[in-house]
Amino acid sequence: MNSKMAAARISAGMLIGVMAFSFVACGKKSKPTIASTTTSEITTTTTTAPTTSLMLYTGPLTNDQQVTWKETTLDQQVTYYAKVSKGEFLNLRKGPGTEYTKIGTLTRGQTVVVVARTSNGWYKTIDGFYCSETYLQRKPPTN
Repeated sequence: MNSKMAAARISAGMLIGVMAFSFVACGKKSKPTIASTTTSEITTTTTTAPTTSLMLYTGPLTNDQQVTWKETTLDQQVTYYAKVSKGEFLNLRKGPGTEYTKIGTLTRGQTVVVVARTSNGWYKTIDGFYCSETYLQRKPPTN
């Protein structure tokens, strides 16, 4: 074998090796790296389970119900606690009875400030809504 032929074989072998390497390298997917100078702000929100003790109800609504019942104003405002089973709710209504529109609920142990009592056993809240005295108590409920 002459030297020209040997050099050609070596060159061909090298060329095949480079081509094989190129095919293998091209087959791999690489992630491009991009330099970035963008600044972003991250806001973290933590959500916790609501508690049901010592919360004070103050309604954002005004009661538009026309008063057609008798109520007695209390000498002073009194704070009561919702006396319902865990997972249950005490309805607040526009008037002193279940036939009136429900406007909200209280959970077990949630507080409400009352200012008057009706003749049929309902309390008027400081916000002008009503809840049944059956489901209110002066002391917080025990677990």
